[in-house]
Amino acid sequence: MSIYVYDGRVMASSPPLWLKVVLRAERAIGGPVEAAVRSDRYFDAVAGLNKTKARVSGAVESVSHRGLHLLNLPAGTDIKKLREQLARMDRQLVQLTKELEDRNGAGED
Repeated sequence: MSIYVYDGRVMASSPPLWLKVVLRAERAIGGPVEAAVRSDRYFDAVAGLNKTKARVSGAVESVSHRGLHLLNLPAGTDIKKLREQLARMDRQLVQLTKELEDRNGAGED
């Protein structure tokens, strides 16, 4: 009778066939995959893919931006600028409100 540990539990019989297959496959595949992921070639490939993704994304965004403007519709960048302006105005309004409250509070004394 052999003893094996599975999922933190000690089992008293031999492991099931599916577990043997999974463990053998993990050993066969895991090592080479880990070595590949830690290689310089992998990091170069990931960097290249990220650059390509950024270029394609920028091209698509530029085309959609122009298309929306041709239809006289706001693009995402336009809405972002408006939100930033609104946030600045909100901060200024809060600041002016505080100043007015301070002046009114000082005048009552």
